[in-house]
Amino acid sequence: MRSVSTSCPDRALHIFASLFHVDPVSLCLAFLAVPACVQAMQPGRAGRAVVLCVAALAAVLGLSPAVQAVALGVIAAQDREACPAVWSVPALLLSVLFPAQTVVVLAVLPVLFWSALVRRPDGGQEGGAFPAVMGVLGVSLVWHAPAAVSAELVAGLGAAVIGLLGRSVLGACRPGDLGLLRPVLLMVLVVAAQAEGLAVCARIALEATLLDLSLLVLTAALGRVFPVLSVLRLPFPPLPGLVVLWLGIHAALGMAAGVEGWSVLGVGVALLLGLLGLSDILVVGRVFRAWQGRVSGVSVLLVGAGSLLLPALVFGMLSPVLHFVGGEWVWPVWRMGGGDGASLRLPAFVLTGAVLWCVLVRPWRIVGGIVQTASMLLPALGNLLSVGDGLFEEAPSLGWKMRCVIVEGRRRLRVLQGMKAPVLPDLRQGAVGLWLMLLGLVLAVLGVMA
Repeated sequence: MRSVSTSCPDRALHIFASLFHVDPVSLCLAFLAVPACVQAMQPGRAGRAVVLCVAALAAVLGLSPAVQAVALGVIAAQDREACPAVWSVPALLLSVLFPAQTVVVLAVLPVLFWSALVRRPDGGQEGGAFPAVMGVLGVSLVWHAPAAVSAELVAGLGAAVIGLLGRSVLGACRPGDLGLLRPVLLMVLVVAAQAEGLAVCARIALEATLLDLSLLVLTAALGRVFPVLSVLRLPFPPLPGLVVLWLGIHAALGMAAGVEGWSVLGVGVALLLGLLGLSDILVVGRVFRAWQGRVSGVSVLLVGAGSLLLPALVFGMLSPVLHFVGGEWVWPVWRMGGGDGASLRLPAFVLTGAVLWCVLVRPWRIVGGIVQTASMLLPALGNLLSVGDGLFEEAPSLGWKMRCVIVEGRRRLRVLQGMKAPVLPDLRQGAVGLWLMLLGLVLAVLGVMA
């Protein structure tokens, strides 16, 4: 009787492991996906957030490609500005038939980031409907595709970023939140470093990935109440965005120095990370310019606490995940290593400066003045960060042949967009049933192929 009772938990654990991803990275992504769904909560529509949360957990933890495809389809159906069905349905079906292939991974990424990068309406919400959820799902998609060729993924992401920027410049429209692609690019570095046996480089890239995702989740969960928190994404000292950029660049240069064939590719990834950091500046500037409220004392406190403690808290809480990838326990509280002998002592300077400032200035006596100063500086900061938007206000003057090529491309794009139905019904209510029907179709095809 005792042997039967003791084997039941092992059997249950075996069954659970056969249905879900149970590695620390997948569990960490699932942990981040839950608060990321807070952004979908609206008065009287809590069910939408529940459906989004369940689908996100299924997409992150599910082992079955069919379950992952259905979950991604349900999530995409919650957004009215989602990727057109003429692209999303074939891409998700191919992800079931040919899972973890490089071309399929690149084809599924537009399904996740379409509303944030391609069809962002003017004056709409920056980053699409669920930017943090899509960021977590993009990272999970790359993590669960170790067979994909990392160099091709980097080339595809780089081409997408350059293409989107070129479209914005030539079309005189502001680009979307390109920074959402940075965690995906960093996870590509993690997978590539693991494949080459560079555990330290993989850990550094994973640190940058998790900190970047944590910033997205924090902004999604508290951004409606405290829009000022978006400033934490900026790549300026002493903000955590600088830590993400520094770690990512050192991980990319570590790959360039330690892996044959990555010399040019690693430098290109480092430059691409810098370009995405500039995109964050434009996005945060637009958020500040559109915000009409006043800065509260809690907002100032949260920004200060995030600048001081967020990297250490993220790396400390997620140290088991970093140990799983890097093989060593780390908690960079005082300084951060880049894996190549370099170290960033930003936490040391920030903590020391904060202590001296508190002792000498005693800010609790003048907290009202600090909040008032922040309220006055916020519009000026928004205007300063949005200076680069002038690049996208007017299309550049091009030659006649180039303009003919652009006009012809736009005409073909309109024809492609006209392939989908001009008026689509609201599929959000019946999304689960629709994608379950598609799941049955996929299973039938797999049965015939078997």
